[in-house]
Amino acid sequence: MIMDFGYKIWIRKNGETVFGIGIFKILNLVEETGSLHKAAQILKMSYRAAWGKVRDYEDKLGIGLLEKGRHGRTGAQLTPEGRIMVNHFRHVLSEMDRIVSTGPLAEIIGKVEDLKAAK
Repeated sequence: MIMDFGYKIWIRKNGETVFGIGIFKILNLVEETGSLHKAAQILKMSYRAAWGKVRDYEDKLGIGLLEKGRHGRTGAQLTPEGRIMVNHFRHVLSEMDRIVSTGPLAEIIGKVEDLKAAK
């Protein structure tokens, strides 16, 4: 049995979540695929639900995150602000992964494994 840690991280404003892993995944996939429709398919959600989430988080943040192509036919891309949010959140996730895998939390797992081995 392998032990590890999990964590959740999000950004709040006045006690309300304004950015988290869900919207990050949507925007990250839009960045990769150039399409909100494809991002929604990959995440097994409807286009309408994905678009609703984007609009909801844009309203919460007070900035645009996504630009749709003309008439919805030419895909989608992140706004400059959306790109900043995704890049910074990606960096935070990377740092958290590093801290969890090499910091005090990893030491706890090592101590537990040592205690089990000593039995």
